[in-house]
Amino acid sequence: MQKDKRGRRFYLISAIPCVNIDKKEDKVFLFKRKLSDICERAMRAGRRIDLKGCNYGETDGCCRFVARPTNYYYFLAGLVKSEGLTTILESGTHCGGSIMSMSRGIRSRHIAKSKIVTIDVTYKNDEGFRGYPHIMRLQGDAASDSVVEKVVGVFKRPLDLFYVDSAHEYGHTKKTIDLYSRRLRPKYIALDDIRLSGEMKRFWRELVDKFCDNAFDASEIVGRKKAGFGIIRWSEQTK
Repeated sequence: MQKDKRGRRFYLISAIPCVNIDKKEDKVFLFKRKLSDICERAMRAGRRIDLKGCNYGETDGCCRFVARPTNYYYFLAGLVKSEGLTTILESGTHCGGSIMSMSRGIRSRHIAKSKIVTIDVTYKNDEGFRGYPHIMRLQGDAASDSVVEKVVGVFKRPLDLFYVDSAHEYGHTKKTIDLYSRRLRPKYIALDDIRLSGEMKRFWRELVDKFCDNAFDASEIVGRKKAGFGIIRWSEQTK
């Protein structure tokens, strides 16, 4: 138990950022956690999760295949675990390492009620996905009407996490986020490569202007200083 500047007592509870209890006035005051604190906690939790086999896969760089999980995979897995997330949508499957990592973060008691969907225009790594029958894969453009309707039909409740790592263009990224946010009202949106290009930097600036302290550049925390990585607390902004 702690006291604030006015002498009101409050308790730190994991499910609620901060609760102030004033017995005289019989009031409860809720305080929003900082996104930076949530991200740091997620990274710590992720480092304790075994991501063996959640490889990045094919690349266009000097190394043609990365046979290990990247740093931000640990962050995504840790965010899922530390926040108790169970409904997850990904745009940009690639070889599946990121969505597999997120599925590893789901607590065992939540597996039965979880729903995980990933979308990509390509369909890679069939062998790797055999160990993840609970992950639903959709092939197509995430921003197309047909794919959007399929995805919306899968989820019976709002998304906990929407991870976007597909076409790194202003127009397509904005359209994808707008479409699914409006229909599925995610708690969090994770956006990769926010520093990758002028278009992505522009889009991230717009998100920061719109969401203010509900947008956080987590690039340093997740080890993506060059490409960039951002988190949006979407549900808080739209209440």
